[in-house]
Amino acid sequence: MKISKILFFFVFLTINLSIPSFAEPIPLEKLLCGGSASGGDLSPSGRYYAAMVPSSPPECSIEEPEDESNEVVNVLIVIDLEDGMKAKRISGTSLNARISSFDWLNDDTLYISRGRDYQAGSSMNADMYTLYTIDRNGENRKVLYKASQSKSGGLKIPMMVDTLPQFPNKVLISVNRRPSSVWKYRDVYMVDLDTNELTLVAAEPALEDEIFGSWILDNNAVPRGFSSSHDKGEDSKPNSPRDGLFEYYYLYNVADGSFEKIWSCENREACFHPLTFDFDDRHLFGVGQAINPDGSIHEYTDTNALWLFDTKTRKFVEKVFHDKDFDFSNPEWGDNNGYVLKDMVNKKLLGLSYYTSKREYIYFDQNYANIGTGIENAFPGQTVSINPNDTMDKFIINTSSDRHLRTTYLYDLKKGNIQLIDKYAPWLEEYEFGKMQPISFTARDGLKLHGYMTLPPNYKKGTKIPFIVHPHGGPHARDSYGFRREVQLYATRGYGVIQVNFRGSTGYGLKHMNAAKKQWSLGMHDDLLDGLFWANEQGYVDMDNVCISGASYGGYSAMVGITKNADIFKCAVNYVGVVNLVSIMGDKQWMFADMGRPSWNKGMGHEVKDRELLERASPINYLDNIKGELFVVHGRRDRNVSYKQVLELKDALEDKGIPFEYMIRGDEAHGFYAETNNLELYTEMEKFLKRNLN
Repeated sequence: MKISKILFFFVFLTINLSIPSFAEPIPLEKLLCGGSASGGDLSPSGRYYAAMVPSSPPECSIEEPEDESNEVVNVLIVIDLEDGMKAKRISGTSLNARISSFDWLNDDTLYISRGRDYQAGSSMNADMYTLYTIDRNGENRKVLYKASQSKSGGLKIPMMVDTLPQFPNKVLISVNRRPSSVWKYRDVYMVDLDTNELTLVAAEPALEDEIFGSWILDNNAVPRGFSSSHDKGEDSKPNSPRDGLFEYYYLYNVADGSFEKIWSCENREACFHPLTFDFDDRHLFGVGQAINPDGSIHEYTDTNALWLFDTKTRKFVEKVFHDKDFDFSNPEWGDNNGYVLKDMVNKKLLGLSYYTSKREYIYFDQNYANIGTGIENAFPGQTVSINPNDTMDKFIINTSSDRHLRTTYLYDLKKGNIQLIDKYAPWLEEYEFGKMQPISFTARDGLKLHGYMTLPPNYKKGTKIPFIVHPHGGPHARDSYGFRREVQLYATRGYGVIQVNFRGSTGYGLKHMNAAKKQWSLGMHDDLLDGLFWANEQGYVDMDNVCISGASYGGYSAMVGITKNADIFKCAVNYVGVVNLVSIMGDKQWMFADMGRPSWNKGMGHEVKDRELLERASPINYLDNIKGELFVVHGRRDRNVSYKQVLELKDALEDKGIPFEYMIRGDEAHGFYAETNNLELYTEMEKFLKRNLN
């Protein structure tokens, strides 16, 4: 893409949340186009705002890059909020090394991490990864640390850990500086910004058969604990005691480097995950179930609660928050939606936020509650996130909804006014989108399920319309509320969309998670059907016009649907999905062939003990059942779901004389990222659906 000026909208806010109605659906090139600012943050005083911004043309056009090696992906801009709201670009990097994160050190200086968004099959080198500081005017760029190559070929990549407000000229990084061929160690160093001198703060302990996770810091940025996992089972021996994934949490004494194991838990079982220290640096907030150090359970809760743990007495002292239906968070599966709101200046606990069907806020401090609820009330129907500056007198507000991507505002508490900073994708405002509504129903075996249904913007109540079942990937992930481009592609073309957080989805507790064990083509798939049947019972679905479309595990579900439920689904889109569970488990080049294998054995089925189950759950064995049309999409560089899967499917379909469409791209991995590829994909998908749904 051409490097061009960055478009921002800087005007005083006039709130208008009405959505105009247009007969024509949004063109694909506008729906798929990326937006503007992301990752914005205020400086400590609240005067300056910094954000990572793509350099795409502001008019939202999709172009082939003139020179891919010089394509700028992310640039960093700074806005003076008190002086004309002018945006100044202060840093930008090439495609091979983009800005990955930043933080303010003070009002004058930013701390930046540069690193590539790595894709399978891409080359890596040490020059791609750098930590540096830069003045807010773009001057005085100073390299703090660069990655280096280990003797074994791996990269020793530096990572940002924390700024140190109590030491204005120092920061914490983690990096391996050991004279070893091993690249993975994550020791913590303090970096003097004046001299670039590094001082070792905490050394990663040598843990036999364990993979180091991350450090846990207190409010003074002192390493006080760390996590690890045990992930290598002897899969050829079905009775191996190590055939499982274990997580461990240690308390760490930075004074002498000693450590003590406090919690140990097995995958998909009760677990406690430390989050952050309370202000006394003695009590530790954590999420999960309250497991005592001796392995006993202090108090069992099926859904993950927020707990307070005393690191001196080694006892749980308070259940801070619990929702019996929804997890506060589920870090084990990367679902980190829950967080604690803290006022670091006044050392007060302000509240917490977590996810139900939508984002929810719980306030503990009345003054902050008044601010938070006041801001939420100013944006009815919107999901609101609030990010204050250090002095709690200025706030960055991000709003979004099911029909609108992010808009960013500045709220000045003292002045009592709100200013518009940026609209993420202003070209979307002239089009009408489908409304996403949270749903809940009971599965055939009595399990309570949640999800979302999106209807076309012009839907007339009481009419039955073509529907698309759209399962998420993972499978241990979840669908959530908000603007989803693929969902809106379907809805704006006249299709209803049902998204079910089937058993095994994150966010709903242990019972819900464990109900998915070895249920890939069974209970997990039945949940999707039950969601479709529920929507039909409500009077929305034309059951003669139903397709199923998904990516990754969702692509697998699409294959199960068109082979197992051929009388229900007229068509299916398999986007980077598995088709043969046996062959992927035996693929030594599979991304999870070693890392994560025990977890897959427990969830999907053991490749030796459960061979018959895996055979029955593999759609490739039931291709003769296909009646509808099939569209297959894959990238040659995919290691999550090996490209071998699509080759196996293609050969089998051709041998049986079963017609299908496919799109393969050699420059893509697990999902398409290039705008030109996505435009082509969804253009063909639109045609495919139009032929099959009427």
